[in-house]
Amino acid sequence: MADIGMVIMVDKDRRADIDQVAKSLQAKGLQIQETIPRFRTILGTSDSSLAQSFKSVEGVETVRPQATFQLPEMDEKIPQ
Repeated sequence: MADIGMVIMVDKDRRADIDQVAKSLQAKGLQIQETIPRFRTILGTSDSSLAQSFKSVEGVETVRPQATFQLPEMDEKIPQ
């Protein structure tokens, strides 16, 4: 399967341990892109089949695919 972006929320009680949670996720196959302690968020990429295993990491609250969207090319016939 192809790699997809992942957004992982860390439990409130584990905010101070976000770096350790990120290391545990990395050991399970997540390529860490950014860790944002203020928002208890870890951003990364991985194979979509690994999402379930990330949920089992201690300190992980939620795992979801990163949402993306693309606007169509500018065209005077298509309002934006």
